[in-house]
Amino acid sequence: MQYRNLIKSHYNEINNLTNLLSSMVNSYRLLVGGANELNNISEAKKSQVKEAVKRADDLGEIIDEIIKTLDECSTSYTKYCKIKKQYVDEKTNKDNILTEIDYEVQFDNSEREYEE
Repeated sequence: MQYRNLIKSHYNEINNLTNLLSSMVNSYRLLVGGANELNNISEAKKSQVKEAVKRADDLGEIIDEIIKTLDECSTSYTKYCKIKKQYVDEKTNKDNILTEIDYEVQFDNSEREYEE
């Protein structure tokens, strides 16, 4: 099960990157909104607006890098999920599942008979 632990760790890292991306996108929106508001203030200097836009642009580049990283990392996790699904599909016996469902239904019905 070592490989499963590796994939679980990999999934956690992908999840952490996703959370980081979400946080940075929210910050990016605030920076863009702030730059827009600053631009609408007549007393604001042009250099202040440019600096605000630059900060948003810098964060946008970091966000782009995180998206690229997520794209690369999630490929292996997706492949793992597909392989695991294929294995389960191949090993699953329909008759066993139907028998199990029938057993559960009969068990539930027997419990109801005792309750009445």
